[in-house]
Amino acid sequence: MSEKAEVRQFSSLAEGDEEQKPNFMQAVQEEISLPFPSDKFRYLISELSVPQKRAIAHFLHFPIVFSKYKKFPDALFHKLLLQLQKQYLISDRERLYWVIIFTVLDVLKNESPGSLETFLAAKEDNVLKFGKWHVYWALRFHPGRATRRTSWEEAMREFEEGLKGKAQEAKSLPDARSSDEKLMVIEQKLKSELALRQTREKEVEQLRKELGIQTKKLEKIESDKKQFAAQLTIVKEQATKQKAEAEVFRDQLEGRLHRLNKEKNELQDLVKEAEFKVEKMKATVVKVEQELEKWKQRYEMKEQRNTHDLIVLLAKSLLSESDKLLQELRQGNPENAPALRAQIRKIFDLIDFLEQFQLEHGQARSNDHVQLSDHSFESAPSAPEVSGQSCVGTFYRRDHGGYVVLEDGKAFNVTESIVHQHGLEHEAEVKCSPGKQQNGTTLYDIELLLQGDDTYAPVRQFVGYIKLGDYFTWYCVDMNDSQNRYPLHQRDIEIQRPNDGDPCLFNIANEGHFARLSRLYRKTKQSVAEQEIKTQKPSLLRGQIKKTKPDPFLENCKIVIVGGLRKWFEGVVAETGAILIHDSGDAPERIHADLSKADALFFLLTATSHRATWSCVEIAKQKQIPHFVIQGSKSNLRMLLWENRELIKRKNMIFDM
Repeated sequence: MSEKAEVRQFSSLAEGDEEQKPNFMQAVQEEISLPFPSDKFRYLISELSVPQKRAIAHFLHFPIVFSKYKKFPDALFHKLLLQLQKQYLISDRERLYWVIIFTVLDVLKNESPGSLETFLAAKEDNVLKFGKWHVYWALRFHPGRATRRTSWEEAMREFEEGLKGKAQEAKSLPDARSSDEKLMVIEQKLKSELALRQTREKEVEQLRKELGIQTKKLEKIESDKKQFAAQLTIVKEQATKQKAEAEVFRDQLEGRLHRLNKEKNELQDLVKEAEFKVEKMKATVVKVEQELEKWKQRYEMKEQRNTHDLIVLLAKSLLSESDKLLQELRQGNPENAPALRAQIRKIFDLIDFLEQFQLEHGQARSNDHVQLSDHSFESAPSAPEVSGQSCVGTFYRRDHGGYVVLEDGKAFNVTESIVHQHGLEHEAEVKCSPGKQQNGTTLYDIELLLQGDDTYAPVRQFVGYIKLGDYFTWYCVDMNDSQNRYPLHQRDIEIQRPNDGDPCLFNIANEGHFARLSRLYRKTKQSVAEQEIKTQKPSLLRGQIKKTKPDPFLENCKIVIVGGLRKWFEGVVAETGAILIHDSGDAPERIHADLSKADALFFLLTATSHRATWSCVEIAKQKQIPHFVIQGSKSNLRMLLWENRELIKRKNMIFDM
């Protein structure tokens, strides 16, 4: 039989062969409770062949490497068997007994519980064939051990006595040790075995304790696992619920976006239609202007024709034009009706002006002139003629009043009263609407767009009072420091005519030596003046504060501002060291790419469309960009940048990481 076949045969037996294992199970259980006979086992091993030893080594998983070019390592094999015998675990001892049964299986393969006498009769033949220790162990595990106990015990006793007698007769080597020495060696071995057994028992007890601890830990881990599994189930349910809610919200947003896109398309169509109407009106105006120019040229070429004839011809042409517009009004779209009626109204107003001119110059109406039956269209009272469209300018403070610089480079002065009327501060952005007066001068109507900040103005303002000094010299004295006084400008003395002790607000230009009155309060109105002084803007009453620009605290940051004009914010953002990205709000899609990489978003809501606000806020929320609202002044923008600098820089740091 090959080595692999022996290993398979032995493994099947040791693992519990259904046919063979029941015959030896009871005998193995009895032997486990008794001391293991190491000498008899060693004698049995000495009778084995090399393939059998290899099969046993494979089964017991001995760390032995076999080679066909080397001799079987008997010394290592016996050493490993001896170490296994010294183990006090029942499982190891059981494995050794199954090894013995495997070894003598050829002797017992035909035996049964009732064939003990037949086995004893063939004992001598089996000894010659298999060896005396094979026969001894075969008898020891014979199936008749359980059924014929008395006969088996007597046969075992006789066989062991015969083995002892043969062992004494076969003794050939002289024993140098005496019986006392052998006894001492045996006692010494017994003590060492006993100590080793106690040590092993302690180790077993320690292992049992550790096993209990590990079992408790395992139970705790299993409990935690169940708890985490329950939590995970709850979290999954919540996530599913949130996902469903998000899907519903997304559907709502998509529906809203669809409606907005639809409204956008409708508005674009309306804008295109309005633009078409405007172009048509412009063409009509051009046509009228060309007609007027034509009549003008005719008048210049034919000076002999009197004014009356020209007025009649012009009135006829205007009436024909009004007939065309009236026909178009009756047949056209009702949406164009207001514009057409306005044009007809202008034509009739022009006819009225022509008739008035004719009457003033003593020219009677001719019979062929068409009389106007509707005199309800009367000219409005004359107003200052607008010389141009409104434009945006920047207000700059002076020690008295200031001036506004328009976009085209023109400038005009602003009085101190206008400054107080509109609450203007330095670098405020204003809308200027020019108007022509009858005397030819141009006046501007001012409307505040974006408030500035007097903190950065080249002027210092103080709350104080008027004091008459020596030699009739008038001074403005600081209320908080009487040593801080300035000579009053001669022009203010002549115009304001102050009295000694009058409370006032006065301005001092940087590096200036004269005070200019901003507000003068008479003594009779001291209570009102005190109340008004208390309500002054804090930025106007800072006194002699040295205005130093802060160090850049937002370097490498991108600030996006939507609304207003770029020049309104360039100076404020430049002070922080940040990069400004600006859009007026007319075409916000141009800055969407830069906005997605920005660090903060600011809105000037008074100058921003809802479309620009909505689109930019959506991007800011997606990219987690902080966004703020400017409250209509540069000082508010400075405050927002300073107070939220950590939030803005943190956004920049996250992108750097």
